[in-house]
Amino acid sequence: MLRTFASPAGDHGRDPIFAQARLLLVVSSLICFAALAGIYSRPAGFLAAFWPANAIFAVLLVRMPRRFRPTLVVGALCGYQAAGFATGDMAWLSLQLTATNMVSAGTFAFVYLSVGDREAGFARARAVVSLACASVIAAAAAGVAGGSFWAHLSGTTYFDAWRVWFSSELMNYLVLLPGLMAMQWPVPLPRIEQVRRFLTGPLILPILAVIATIIISLLATHPVAIVFPVPALIWVALTLPLSTTCLLVLLYSGVMMFAVKLNVYDFGFGGLSEDLMASVHLGVAMIALAPVLVATYNAEKRRQFSELEHAARFDMLTEALNRGAFVQEAEALMQTLSAQRRPVAAILVDVDHFKRVNDLHGHAAGDLALIALSAAIRKSIRQNDLFGRLGGEEFVLLLPGANASEALLVAERLRSYVERMQTTLANGDILKLTVSAGLSNSPDASADLAEMLLFADRAMYEAKRAGRNQVQVQDVPV
Repeated sequence: MLRTFASPAGDHGRDPIFAQARLLLVVSSLICFAALAGIYSRPAGFLAAFWPANAIFAVLLVRMPRRFRPTLVVGALCGYQAAGFATGDMAWLSLQLTATNMVSAGTFAFVYLSVGDREAGFARARAVVSLACASVIAAAAAGVAGGSFWAHLSGTTYFDAWRVWFSSELMNYLVLLPGLMAMQWPVPLPRIEQVRRFLTGPLILPILAVIATIIISLLATHPVAIVFPVPALIWVALTLPLSTTCLLVLLYSGVMMFAVKLNVYDFGFGGLSEDLMASVHLGVAMIALAPVLVATYNAEKRRQFSELEHAARFDMLTEALNRGAFVQEAEALMQTLSAQRRPVAAILVDVDHFKRVNDLHGHAAGDLALIALSAAIRKSIRQNDLFGRLGGEEFVLLLPGANASEALLVAERLRSYVERMQTTLANGDILKLTVSAGLSNSPDASADLAEMLLFADRAMYEAKRAGRNQVQVQDVPV
């Protein structure tokens, strides 16, 4: 799911007018600083080499709740105008630039929200395609809005002015938006141990490759060297998360465009012209888009594989481990416990008179009862206990390190919780359940899993014969 920014009015007791005023201040400041950064990246006689303000505004329009959009628009207007005033732009020029910027960001948000699937999240190939389409349309709209006065200022034709504005805006969107859209909000702070493990692990190599090829590209000074980092960026896209790939793409694109501004690259006798600048913008935009597409496709494949793996291991209804997965994990755990001579306990849980539930209320009510029972078991067991569904209404738990008395406390806690539990059915009826549980224990985990389950099964049937809604215990012979 596409994450939205935290609501400024998250505290319900807080004055909504204060929340809107705070949002207005934050947005205007953010857009102002971003616009100032772009203004100071302008090569002489050209549009900004890097313009983050529109991308930031567009993402805010997409990700903030609809009720805050009027405040966003006013805040962005104030931010753009403040940046123009601070740098001495003429009033009429500042107003035209602001209008063009707001048309561009507004067009992107409208198109993206119209064709994109917000529920799918950004880590999907179709979301990147939607972003690319929205970026092209927004850049074209910006060229239409700003082309006329830029043609007047630069002394070029309207089409040339449109092309320059279009290429510049498209580059900024394709470079900045993937990272901004993929970013979690609020940004999680990495732990020191995570940073240390990352810096010493194999995943640091593609990052170093990107940095090294960027440096080589700058030292080469030939314009063709702009493409040197492409293989390293593809390597990053294939091995690192989407968010990291987007940040490295942003690093590459930003360095390249500022290098162009500072005349690091030798563009020959004619120097850097508007036509050449437009071509460089489009070239960097295409280079930026390629690794993002690869990373998104890779992330989607990993997600699909994870979903298939989850479906193969977990019961679809109750989300407990299925029989095969439970046996596999339990046998491996038993071997470890046996080597350490630690105790282990197994608990079999069966719903009392479950057939009566299906007969009286239908199978949908039976499914709801199993889901509720599964939730009750999760609340009763410990963090490292294994929990699986053997089939039907029968569940199994394996408690590593638990002796007989500790396991009995877990089983009694579960039995008592289920007895007090009330499940509301679709027709409004209240369904109450009880369970019978059988417990087996091996003090040193010398028994195998089959023996543990056999004695737990015997104890469970003893609980049913004794009147149900109780726990019976059988120790596994040493």
